[in-house]
Amino acid sequence: MSSHAALGVVRSGVAVLKGSGIRINHIAPGQIDVGVDLKNFDMRGMTAQLPPASLQSKESQRANIGLERAGLPTEVARVAGFLASGFSSYITGANLVVDGGAS
Repeated sequence: MSSHAALGVVRSGVAVLKGSGIRINHIAPGQIDVGVDLKNFDMRGMTAQLPPASLQSKESQRANIGLERAGLPTEVARVAGFLASGFSSYITGANLVVDGGAS
């Protein structure tokens, strides 16, 4: 599912879950370095997006990402933890972009 489609599901889910006390949000991660070696990865069909972090040069990351590096899985997990906590009790239907300033 594309990120835009997932956001549509979240937005419609807010209306469906209204009054139930259930919150629904969307996390849109950017380029995340998951530590997988993709040196022999087939790049066909991936022209519309940035390549995986392991295939992108450090210079390219510095040019395209505001924080000049790929994110870490723990950084996305912290956002998910925040959304699951009581600190986000008034957040629903939101799209939290975790991309280091690339968008």
